[in-house]
Amino acid sequence: MKSGLSMLLALLLGLALGGCNKEDPQGFPKVDYNKDGRVIFEELIVVFPDLTVEEFLAADADSNGVLDDKEYQRFHEARLAGRKLEPSAAPAPGAGPAVDGKSAAPAAPAAPAAPTEAPAPAAPAAPGIPEAPAPAAPPATSAAPAKGEVVETVEVGPGPAAPAPEAARTYTVARGDNLSRIARKFDVTVEALMAANGMKDADHLEAGATLTIPASDESAAAATPASPAVADFVARFFAQNVSGDINGLLDSYGETVDYYKKGKSGKDLVRQDKADYFSRWPERSYTPGPATAEKLPGGDLRVTVPTAFTAKNGKKRVAGQAAFTFLLRPEGDSFRIVGEQSVVTEKK
Repeated sequence: MKSGLSMLLALLLGLALGGCNKEDPQGFPKVDYNKDGRVIFEELIVVFPDLTVEEFLAADADSNGVLDDKEYQRFHEARLAGRKLEPSAAPAPGAGPAVDGKSAAPAAPAAPAAPTEAPAPAAPAAPGIPEAPAPAAPPATSAAPAKGEVVETVEVGPGPAAPAPEAARTYTVARGDNLSRIARKFDVTVEALMAANGMKDADHLEAGATLTIPASDESAAAATPASPAVADFVARFFAQNVSGDINGLLDSYGETVDYYKKGKSGKDLVRQDKADYFSRWPERSYTPGPATAEKLPGGDLRVTVPTAFTAKNGKKRVAGQAAFTFLLRPEGDSFRIVGEQSVVTEKK
């Protein structure tokens, strides 16, 4: 009898120890893919495919564009309880984002989260993602933001000040939605909605996707197809992101840039953000769509570019559509980027 009881206790102890050794597939060590002690938007979306930029920003308590162990545990506990963190839980914007060095998202996008129809925000994880007007900017040495967020770019530097561009808006597609209904809701055309999101098929609309809402028809009328010079500048920008030519990229920026949630930042922050993003995603590709440009008071150009992107790190891959917005300042026969933001509009 004692022998049988001893064997049973030994078996139970073995099972308990085995269970303790099994690593939680959603635990921080597993989600932190590159083991740098922080989780970015692109890493989190692999484990939680329904993650939105808005929820990521709500989890990012210190608004630095990444989640530390404590912030991730708070996010994870909410998910285990069957709920999502609401934007209201996020602290007042002011820190930076991070998306692909855009990331800085955006990373923390340099400005307060832009208004959204649904709870509001990564991307991506877009090119340097791979997310609202910027409050007082933190020092240029602060941590780089995280990719995939929405921010409003404003003119910086000397010269006549141009009014801040209209903040980017996003909308999360609900079941039963169609483009016509969404367009009427925001007083824009279906064509403008498709162009802002790089869509070719009006019938292909997935519930849960995040759409970029273009400016109203009145404002959009001021935007026209970008000139060949602007188109060439944009094409070179994305080509340098693909090749990882950081020095070439930095030549495209002004000395001060309204950079995602980081706000007014120097080139040192841009360099670090790009380097971090290229390290996390060694393989990158971008396919920019037709760019549109709007001339602002003071001479700067607001350029919007819908872009398909893919980023890979070994077997890990993120892809989708993003909308990039640049504030370009003419300089000689070229331009300098004095504002940059992006938002992931569709994840694949």
